Amino acid sequence: MLTPSLIAPITPFYAIGNTPAINLTRSLPQGLDADVLLLGCGDVRHILYTAYSEQGFPSRKLDVTCCDVQEHIVARNVLLLSFLCEGHATTPTEVLWNVYYHRYLNESDMQVLHTQVRKLLDVSVSLQTWHSCPYGAVLRFCDQATLDSVRAVWWQYDSAVSAKNTKLYQDKFRSAMKKTNEHKGESFTVYTAARSAAPAYTALASDLMDSVENVWHKGVTDSSSPPAQHPNPVFATALSDSVTLAFPSNPLLSFHLAPAGLKLTDLSPLRPSPSANAGPSYSKLVQIAKLQFTEWTKAFTKLSSSIVVRFVLADCIAFCQTLQHSLGNGGTSANCYRRQLDTRALVLDDASYGTAAGAPRQFDVIDTSNLADHVGTLNLLVSAGPLLKDKPSSTLYTEIMARGTEGEKEKFESLLCGHTKTLSLLLGLAPIEFWTNATAVSSVDELVLALSEVSEAAKSGKPGGQPNIQSRLAWKLDHHLCGTPPAALSTDPRTLASILLRVYLDMFKHESPSALYAGLASPSKVTSFAYPQYHRGSFVAVVKAVCSKVHTDAKEVARQLTQMINSDRTLMLGNNYAQGLALEMSKYGLYSEPWLTGEIRRDPSKGTFCKWKEIPEAIAVTLVVPPSRWKPIFKAAADKGIGLTMEGHLRSIGRWHNMYADVHVTFGTVTTSGARDSDTYAVRVQEDSSGWLGNSTLVASFYASAAALQIDMQTSQVALCLQSTLQNAKFFQAKLGAPMAIFETALDDSSHVHVTKHTPGQQGLPVVGSLSRRADPAIVQPSDTTLTPQVDETTGRIVGITGRANIVSDEGKRLLQEKVPITLHQTSPFTIDIVFGERILVQTLTYRVPVTQENSKTRIARKSSYVEVVANLAEPGVSNILEDYIFPTVTDRGTSPGSTVPVTLNIPHLNLDSLPIIDATDKKSTHFLTTFTYLTFSDRECRQRQETNPDLAPSVRYYFKEALSSMLMISTGMQGNQTGLFAISHAKSGRNMLLFVSALRLDGANASVVLDAAVIPMTSSMLKDDDLASFLLIVRALEISDIEVDDAELVLWKKLLPALAERCRTWSHVPGCEYSVQGTVPVSLEPGGQVLCSCGQGKLPDNFVGVPDWEVAARYATRIAISPTFAVPFVEDVVDRALTKGIRDKGAAAGASVSKEVATCRTCGGTKGSDGGALKKCMRCLEARYCSGECQKKDWRRHRAECKEAGAYAA
Repeated sequence: MLTPSLIAPITPFYAIGNTPAINLTRSLPQGLDADVLLLGCGDVRHILYTAYSEQGFPSRKLDVTCCDVQEHIVARNVLLLSFLCEGHATTPTEVLWNVYYHRYLNESDMQVLHTQVRKLLDVSVSLQTWHSCPYGAVLRFCDQATLDSVRAVWWQYDSAVSAKNTKLYQDKFRSAMKKTNEHKGESFTVYTAARSAAPAYTALASDLMDSVENVWHKGVTDSSSPPAQHPNPVFATALSDSVTLAFPSNPLLSFHLAPAGLKLTDLSPLRPSPSANAGPSYSKLVQIAKLQFTEWTKAFTKLSSSIVVRFVLADCIAFCQTLQHSLGNGGTSANCYRRQLDTRALVLDDASYGTAAGAPRQFDVIDTSNLADHVGTLNLLVSAGPLLKDKPSSTLYTEIMARGTEGEKEKFESLLCGHTKTLSLLLGLAPIEFWTNATAVSSVDELVLALSEVSEAAKSGKPGGQPNIQSRLAWKLDHHLCGTPPAALSTDPRTLASILLRVYLDMFKHESPSALYAGLASPSKVTSFAYPQYHRGSFVAVVKAVCSKVHTDAKEVARQLTQMINSDRTLMLGNNYAQGLALEMSKYGLYSEPWLTGEIRRDPSKGTFCKWKEIPEAIAVTLVVPPSRWKPIFKAAADKGIGLTMEGHLRSIGRWHNMYADVHVTFGTVTTSGARDSDTYAVRVQEDSSGWLGNSTLVASFYASAAALQIDMQTSQVALCLQSTLQNAKFFQAKLGAPMAIFETALDDSSHVHVTKHTPGQQGLPVVGSLSRRADPAIVQPSDTTLTPQVDETTGRIVGITGRANIVSDEGKRLLQEKVPITLHQTSPFTIDIVFGERILVQTLTYRVPVTQENSKTRIARKSSYVEVVANLAEPGVSNILEDYIFPTVTDRGTSPGSTVPVTLNIPHLNLDSLPIIDATDKKSTHFLTTFTYLTFSDRECRQRQETNPDLAPSVRYYFKEALSSMLMISTGMQGNQTGLFAISHAKSGRNMLLFVSALRLDGANASVVLDAAVIPMTSSMLKDDDLASFLLIVRALEISDIEVDDAELVLWKKLLPALAERCRTWSHVPGCEYSVQGTVPVSLEPGGQVLCSCGQGKLPDNFVGVPDWEVAARYATRIAISPTFAVPFVEDVVDRALTKGIRDKGAAAGASVSKEVATCRTCGGTKGSDGGALKKCMRCLEARYCSGECQKKDWRRHRAECKEAGAYAA
């Protein structure tokens, strides 16, 4: 398909996730049905946690499609969920935990497993029998082949239970685990574990690392009675000499472990029992994880009447392309193999995916796990992006485990082969958190620990490995970001071809001489170029996707691009891949070079395919490789722990050499049908299930151009080769020579070479990009607006967009003719108003992504009646227009005609009532907040604190973070007098909002904390209520912390409130919702105007806060969830490097209070006074410290909210 043919002799079995569970519906409005696609689904932790998070929300139907390439993953997941479908009381949770997570089981657990497996085997004879059984109402299979593979695994479970006491079974498992330990790889590190224990990792670091080592060696999380001695078939049957268990495979890491290190309130959800401290040091971690597992599985059982989980065994790219084909054409097959080492075509069940079938083929959420590390982010966007529903809430998540802690911005720019902003704009997919530079998902625990470790290694002179840092991005359809669909981009073919040429050169930069020299000079480059993620077919798929989103002449783009590539001499192997590139361009319907068909000659005298009645441009070549040739290479690769990327080569030695990178490989015996010279000649492969461990031939198939095959049929050679990478050259070139051919033979070698119309088992060419020309509202070009990218010719990057407003009204044309002055006014990151005179006429230009009016150019054509505005792309962290673009909310169509529903774009939704409550009276449990709140400020924002130039003073975003920090610290009593009552106060208009904090809760899924609060935005009409007026008088006498804001900050709070309310709402919007009536979110930004809709007013839990006459105020209060807000690593450095140094030097860990370890200036972080002496104390509270009067003045705005007179004065 779209990735190079990477074959790994040693494959890891990823049975257990090592990242904490997330809520799959976190981007969606509550109460609306949701279709979810999980690519590389792994275990079921995300599904279970999602079910738990849905409790108490407006009901909806969930349909989750799970795609994975390993049948043992799918079989294990269906096994567990089948238990839950029977009802939670049927099988004890303890047994479910053991069966799903432990590598060893006792006799009773083995019997429970055996009984369940027999049930599953009885009802899984066919898709029909499965879908008609009780399990089939909830658990569905997308195709018969997936069920066949899963059923075969269940038969292995059944046989294993019967053989549990045999020496053969025991020895085989021991041998597999020995092989696993030999290939375990790098040791597990503290920052990896920090993900699961965040934001309170410090208290759990030692226990968590103990658990990692102990669980790995013992195979169980805790001891059972009687002891577990039998290898669990769920694991044992999956492992072999070619399949190893991925390290650390520790179930605890799948859960939210922070509650184990903090004291929770008596009424808190998920509160562990006091007995948790018995047993090993990490017993409390085990109890926390099991408690969550129990509650999550119960929730799934309760939800089973409104949830469907579907399973498919397939490569993620193949499945996405098949879904595209099904959606676009109603077909159930796109002629794709389901995966490497499997000759079965991916053919979906017609009853579920046929023309009138009901299985989802487009989705509200697509989560791709960390597949981007393996198949490339660009491949995922091209394949899965078209499967997003056309809604603002629809989100595609990608994740990379990027190595290193430096150059995050550069990593972002390289995600899409060159310039991510340029490619994402052309593809119509926006990385929303990049544009907002704001997230409520914390990665600071992990980052601080990784930075500290790297710094320590550098300081000590020890070689330090590059840590894997988890980075997630949410991609949205960009025409929904601004709320009003904008025009599509338009550009001329040459400009677009030039941009795509840059993408091509970046995509294959490993083929350039500079990459070769860099690799020879740096061993790290050998690793980075070891496994290319793209081939020429991948690139052509990108071209097709871009041309479908941009108004241009696609054929001309492809023609000019082909010419540019053929003329380029940057890549050493460019000419070798030229015919493959031309073939892909033709296969995908973009452009067919004349020679592809013009040089094909039908010549019956030559026999074979030359005698066919119809000779297509692309024909399949199948090469049969004897085991004597492939086994030594694969053994060498297995011993070195590396994978092999293979290609098909066609050459006439000394004359020409063509390479084809899209190769399918399997093991087995070839059978043929028909005569070799007939159009019906076909090849099939009887697979050998032994794979690497067997002695069958290796069968490799690829498509080549018929014209190329006819050039020198008598002297041409065909070969299966290793791709020319630095790693392959390092290990194999001395043995194999150049090219690195595993096996090469003559094209006319009938014993080893077969030429057919299609690859074995297929009925046609693979179909890619079926939805490239689908009806998309974003492609409809408004008659009065065009958008044209401005491209920097030097870099090939889009740096701005020209918006052209065609003035079509008579009034507008008259004003142009009369030369009325025209000015610009930017009203949002996406819109620029063209203002005629004193607002006689206003025409709005809407852009697809954020732009800035600063340094823009205006062109006015008074006779031709148009106005052009050339606006530069905005820069997050730099452009002022993005300062209050933090957690935006737009509207979408509701479920009833004419209604709308608010949609948050980048803040995760959460169920407050299900989250643990931290006991704020226990200062040990809130101590970590001191550093945690400090880490909400990026490295740049920390430097702003030290800036003395008033023109470079902190921004509105900075002061918003200061306010959040104060609320967290004061509400928990970590600063000043503890109170949960806050007011957003303006110097002129007074208290505009009242906020009532009920609790501080742990948000483990997002590695953070959240304030469970209610807000009353004061309105003019509300103040007419006498009862409320009386309540406000009472409030004046209470302990209240005023957060002073200016005009811009007040507007920011109003813009943010809808997102804070929507993310946690447990109620539904009513037909007369003010958001629907006004068509805007928030309702109003005007002074005294209504901010939030009234639908959520009074919808609060009982006894929410202990304030006198609360029932009066509660009628106007809306529940909100306030989380610390962090910068995004892809935009700027998230962590203050000085803080990391302090942690390293003091031996503290993430979450430890550096300010307690070392006294620092609250403003600049300095440890000494400006005069070189000690820091000065605030003379009122005697707690805050400053290096100078200047720093104290800067901090007063924040500090006065918490500054209380010291007790020493009262004495």
